Amino acid sequence: MSDDMNITTGKDTDYRLFKTANSRQPLFINMADENSVKTTRSQYNNENLHISVCSYNAPDPSAPRTYPLYFKIASNGSENVLKAALETCFYISDSFSIRQDCFEVIYTGGGNGMDAGAAGAIADSGGESGNNTGNANSTAAEMVILIPPIVFAGQPTPLMQLINYELARQLVEDVTENIDIDVYHRSYLIKLPNSFSPETGSYVIPLTIKELLYMDAYAIAELSKQPRAEDSLIIPRVVPEAVEWFNEVCKEEEKRQYRQSQLQKLILENGWQITPCIRRLTWTDLSKEQAFEACRIISQFYSWIKAGTDEIWHYFQQIDRRNRNGDYQRLRAILNFAVENPGFVGCEHPLLKRFCPAGKCFIKELIDEYEKPKLFNNI
Repeated sequence: MSDDMNITTGKDTDYRLFKTANSRQPLFINMADENSVKTTRSQYNNENLHISVCSYNAPDPSAPRTYPLYFKIASNGSENVLKAALETCFYISDSFSIRQDCFEVIYTGGGNGMDAGAAGAIADSGGESGNNTGNANSTAAEMVILIPPIVFAGQPTPLMQLINYELARQLVEDVTENIDIDVYHRSYLIKLPNSFSPETGSYVIPLTIKELLYMDAYAIAELSKQPRAEDSLIIPRVVPEAVEWFNEVCKEEEKRQYRQSQLQKLILENGWQITPCIRRLTWTDLSKEQAFEACRIISQFYSWIKAGTDEIWHYFQQIDRRNRNGDYQRLRAILNFAVENPGFVGCEHPLLKRFCPAGKCFIKELIDEYEKPKLFNNI
């Protein structure tokens, strides 16, 4: 197997959406076809190449998609990213008994390779699909960790991005704040391994956990001056513990989605309303991270009650004018996720709980009605 096959799937076909920095529309490329990959690299000078995280069953945007578990690690400094990536891998390995050679780690460059002095905001890109431009002195250091679907017997499911999102949030809480949770939308792309990134002045290279463990950030940055050889490939295999976890979490998420759909029907029966907590959240002074979280909550709720994207963006602008974050690329990523995964986060969310009215609001009454229906209403 050649170094062009850095994302191992074990299949004869591995269709990915492919995009360059200047292309308007993404194309498809079969990553299992070495000649096709080489031709594509040559055609675009192997620079600024991006591919989808998911694998499509056919070269068609509407075809079923199979996702790995993936986590984007980003920070101002390369050493911070290295530490966070190791902590993330070890946490997942301990939780699901996944061997080190099942992890694929992609170093996408950035930072200064030595310390935390590189300029740039932490994890604020909102995904590679935005194709940021700049130079090595203005980009955050980044790594992407992927666990191939074969490890947890992953199959095409519309719930996959939501499951990955919730796991990423758990990792932020339990392991490291350097995980970007706003990369779980369909338009998110990652840099093609072994392609050259002019913005960082280095190659996007695959790494092993052993290399992360024994090499410092400077050594990894030096390693990224050239593409990697084929011995950097991983050997994924089925992990029964991971399969059991994935099957269970899919069942739980299906139950949660059914509950959300029933509540949605109730709230739309007599015309939608805005909860007091959501309304107040829109006009509250918040910290930067709280403002982003408010946008996540509000956008999912408005998408849930069938609001259009322009209407949701209007509320984003209100929040941004009040809190002055100015990161429109991240806000677009948040909006994309919300449109694809509408829902109400629940009354127990800390940001909503602080604005909960003294008495029950209509959403709490609807939840109670769904969970404890009045059996004798018609008597």
